[in-house]
Amino acid sequence: MELTPPSRQPAGSLDPAGSSASGGRQPRVLSSRGLAIVCIAVAVLAVLVIAFAGAHPGGDAFSHPVALAVLTVLLTYTHVRPTRLVHRHGGVESDHLDEALFVPMVLMLSPVEVGAAVTVASLVGNLVVRRAAVKVLFNVGQTVLACLTGYAVARAGGAGPDESITPMAMVAGAVGGLVFAALSSVAVATIVRLATGHPLFRGLWEQWRSRELSSFGALLFGVVAGVAVREHAWMALPAIALGLTVERAYVAVVVQRQARLAAEALREAVVAVRSSDDPEEVREQVLASAKTVLHAREAVLVDPTTPCPPGALQANLEDTTLQVLDRIGGGTWLDSERSALSTLATVGSAALRNARLIAHMSAITDSQSEGVLAIDAAGVVTFANPASQRLVGCEDLIGRVADQVFGLTGHDGPVDLTALAGSHSGTRDSDAVLLAGDHRTPVSFTATGLPEPQTGVVLVIHDITERKAFEEKLTYLAFHDPLTYLPNRRLFEDRLDHALLLAERHHTTSALLMVDLDRFKLVNDSYGHPAGDSLLVQVAHMLRRSLRREDTCARLGGDEFAILLEDVADVHHATSIAQRILDALASGCIVDGHELFVSASIGIATSDQAGSREELVAAADAAAYMAKAAGKAQYRVFAPEGAENPRARLELEGALRRAIDHEELVLHYQPLVDTITGEAVGAEALVRWQTPDGLMAPYSFIPLAEETGLIVPLGAWVLEEACRQAQEWTLAHPELPPLEISVNLSAHQLSRPNIVGEIGEVLERTGLRPEQLCLEITETVIMRDAEAAISSLRQLKRIGLQLAIDDFGTGYSSLSYLKQFPVDVVKVDRTFLAGLGDNAVDTEIVAAVIRLAAACGITAVAEGVETVEQRALLEEMGCPLIQGFLISKPMPAEDFATYWATEAPLLLPSPRP
Repeated sequence: MELTPPSRQPAGSLDPAGSSASGGRQPRVLSSRGLAIVCIAVAVLAVLVIAFAGAHPGGDAFSHPVALAVLTVLLTYTHVRPTRLVHRHGGVESDHLDEALFVPMVLMLSPVEVGAAVTVASLVGNLVVRRAAVKVLFNVGQTVLACLTGYAVARAGGAGPDESITPMAMVAGAVGGLVFAALSSVAVATIVRLATGHPLFRGLWEQWRSRELSSFGALLFGVVAGVAVREHAWMALPAIALGLTVERAYVAVVVQRQARLAAEALREAVVAVRSSDDPEEVREQVLASAKTVLHAREAVLVDPTTPCPPGALQANLEDTTLQVLDRIGGGTWLDSERSALSTLATVGSAALRNARLIAHMSAITDSQSEGVLAIDAAGVVTFANPASQRLVGCEDLIGRVADQVFGLTGHDGPVDLTALAGSHSGTRDSDAVLLAGDHRTPVSFTATGLPEPQTGVVLVIHDITERKAFEEKLTYLAFHDPLTYLPNRRLFEDRLDHALLLAERHHTTSALLMVDLDRFKLVNDSYGHPAGDSLLVQVAHMLRRSLRREDTCARLGGDEFAILLEDVADVHHATSIAQRILDALASGCIVDGHELFVSASIGIATSDQAGSREELVAAADAAAYMAKAAGKAQYRVFAPEGAENPRARLELEGALRRAIDHEELVLHYQPLVDTITGEAVGAEALVRWQTPDGLMAPYSFIPLAEETGLIVPLGAWVLEEACRQAQEWTLAHPELPPLEISVNLSAHQLSRPNIVGEIGEVLERTGLRPEQLCLEITETVIMRDAEAAISSLRQLKRIGLQLAIDDFGTGYSSLSYLKQFPVDVVKVDRTFLAGLGDNAVDTEIVAAVIRLAAACGITAVAEGVETVEQRALLEEMGCPLIQGFLISKPMPAEDFATYWATEAPLLLPSPRP
């Protein structure tokens, strides 16, 4: 038995450098210097024992040269070719089976000869495997000491070269051999455990038990061979042959046992490597397993280009090379060891790839905000990423039954996770509620079956709390006004339909109030839209406070609100609500520090007055229109006999829009003539609508155009067409004085900020000179905002236009404004001419206007002249220009061109003598 350097790293192996691979408390070990001292002491002690044996009586040295030579050769052979023993827990020893030669040495050699033979054999054996000097000293010393101690025990029992062979002598030799084997094992085990810190006595017992059978067999063979050879020298040859045969058989058994242990170690190493899921852990486990399985001192990973050192074993591990160095116990690597390393490298490569894949997948799943869970067929969670643990509120999901930790409730009820895990079908993008403890979380989950041979399901769960909240907000906004949070038109119409259905079924009455704020546009124009929005919010609160909880108040758009009163006794309940609303609005609102007052025109209709929602809304709208037309700030109940058909108004509005787009409008021209000469000095352009039923007079559609804003595109077309036609006539008759064309300008047009630029562009396109264009603005339009009107008129005057006040006298304006207005013409309204000559008041008003205009340097034009008497009185009053049916009705452009060029002087002879 000899000391063989153990491996440094594998679990359960011994490390003379001073560490144990097992966990727990760090064992106390003997230092390297202490070990060297012990080894030298053992060697010195062996030398002293040999010297003492040589000096002892009866210990004649070298008296049996033949036997000494033969036994020394045989003993050296066993030491040069030791049997390598690998213990279950990683220990490695060199077994020489010295016990087979111990009894022959006792029976044939003196103590000195025994010491010399053992020293030579042990020294040669250690030098052959090139052990370190201190280990050589220890191995030689402990072998000599153990052998001589056993020799002394055998001699004490009566066994020796000069003693007779008796049963007692054979027993004594066997006992001495056992002492020799036991002391050698104790010495080696003790020094190893002192170096590694492992338990001493348990290690001694395990080491002796591992080779007790071989030691006992070798002793029996030694006793028989020793007795036979001593009695018959020729028996040495068959004894040697039998010994070699037994040694080969023993080696075969040991090799088989070592192969089984190696296979078990390899299996354990493969399991350990495959159980690692981190790339770095896989590499560390491969290195540790390589040293454990192959019982080497060192295992390293190097670059594939690194050359393999002598005596090393290597295999490819992914993109590196696994090298195993310094085989414990020496010798060359066996084919089984090469195969084991190759298997370990292959498994390690696969485990490394899997670990990298798992690491990548873990990084991906760990970084996901969605929860990812794997559930096997039994419903047990086998994988859970951090997001799923946070979502469920449990940090130890893995290994637990899913149904016991959380649940999913879909549209069709609870989701059976166990059944889902046991099937191959999947569920995609299904909304559900995650139930985990007391928490309910809206989620969207996807379930995908695992492929064979696995059975189970992968759940991907996404928290959709924000999405659900957003959907609810969208749903709310889809049915509510975002400013006032009142129901919008869509929701109101749905509730109105439901109310009408209930009213029909239960013979009850519902009332609809259409609330239209008066002069709300003025608030927006004066204080801005934010102030208008704030006012609408306050009005909405006022309306809600005026209603019952079961009533519905909605904002239909702009400044229009609608109120639904369900199950009212009669219309008086609706009128009381309307009056309550008017009173609340009359109290005023505070907006941005300003006290604002806004009124409303309210139309009321009941379900008894309409058969459908559309008819009820139209009736309430018609009533609201009547309230606004009656002076605003009041309510009206729908009366069929006095209501204008709102649908007809809508149809007329649509037809008028199409007429403007398709140029169905035409202009007629009424001449303005000089009172004295009768010559046509100008014409007023008047619009007509050419419908399939004939010409439509302006009074039938101009008010609607003013109300809907269509007057702006209509007026723009009239202005451009009149200017174009006047320029055409001017170019066609250069011999006549330039014709002045008059065009009416509406309030909407005058209030446009770029009206001056627009008119200038029309003059530029048509080529008409500015002084040939006269714009007529009614007195009422000017007096709405006199200061702003004066500013706009002055800008128009600067480009050279003629300006006229139309219908003068009907606006009840201060006469002082006449001096301030930068106008050229005043047109006396036809209502005053109707009583001219017959009504003294009308006659004096006309005369006063004509005199005032003359005093201000303004030309007066009398409209609506229909009789010769009116024309004569106007001439006497000094009115320079007249216009009316007496001269001509408005006529198409072609007729007016002929009239202007040929007939105008003939149509108006002077009535004076």
